[in-house]
Amino acid sequence: MNLSIFTLILFAALLHAGWNVIIKSLNNSLVGMGIMVFMQSLIFIPIIFFSAINDILPMPSGITWFFILGSVFLHNIYFITLGKSYNKGDLTFIYPVSRGCAPVFVTILSIIFLKENISNLGVAGILIVSFGLLFLSVEYYKKKINFNILKTSIFIALIISLYTFCDGAGVRSVNNSFTYIIWLFFLEGWVTFGYVYFSQKDELFKIKQKEFILICIGSIMSFSAYSITIWAMKYVQIGYVASIRESSIIMATLLGLLILKENVTWVKLASACIFFTGIYLIYNS
Repeated sequence: MNLSIFTLILFAALLHAGWNVIIKSLNNSLVGMGIMVFMQSLIFIPIIFFSAINDILPMPSGITWFFILGSVFLHNIYFITLGKSYNKGDLTFIYPVSRGCAPVFVTILSIIFLKENISNLGVAGILIVSFGLLFLSVEYYKKKINFNILKTSIFIALIISLYTFCDGAGVRSVNNSFTYIIWLFFLEGWVTFGYVYFSQKDELFKIKQKEFILICIGSIMSFSAYSITIWAMKYVQIGYVASIRESSIIMATLLGLLILKENVTWVKLASACIFFTGIYLIYNS
């Protein structure tokens, strides 16, 4: 794999971890998520207007719209579900399982529908990455397994894999990656913000100035991270990009240690070692 693209995906993962830490640190993560994605949509309004009047980027057309609208729908389900999950507190089980399964699911989809060529070493790397993430949930098994939480985890994994596949296929359906990226982000934030506005209007207007500034920073980090990810999927196998991107969970653990003063257990350290073994195999595949 090209070192520059590999480094950019890791940087995107770091940004992804950063905005997740910001949203998780808020008193109401769902409200924070709604504002964050709404800010992304607002940021892209002048970009679309400027591009249109100067004829810089062509409008999406044909099947590209199918992928954009499909991704917008799936992303909003993800944003709302994630915001609610953060408000409930403990994501020890849900997030590692959902993020651990997603690279496997999206690899299967890309092989079946896009006929992507994944080497044996690459497949091994993706499976090891997924196992490393799933290993994070070991601590949860000290408790009785809640099958409703398990179903939620698998559901989120499917949503992640489907929107990742949509975006990978969508960005390959256009000549200029930015055509896809700017329209996706412009359309993405309205539904989640509308849901937050109508369900938690009082909480929405209680956001403090410091929280709002953090959310704005998180918004920039979020669209920057995923823009890099979408762009990379035009040139690298989608399963590889999805797997490397999940290093954000390991990075979030480290950021949680430094910023939120969370504990880092031997399970998290072992998971990180397993995970980066898989990343090494993917990079050399």
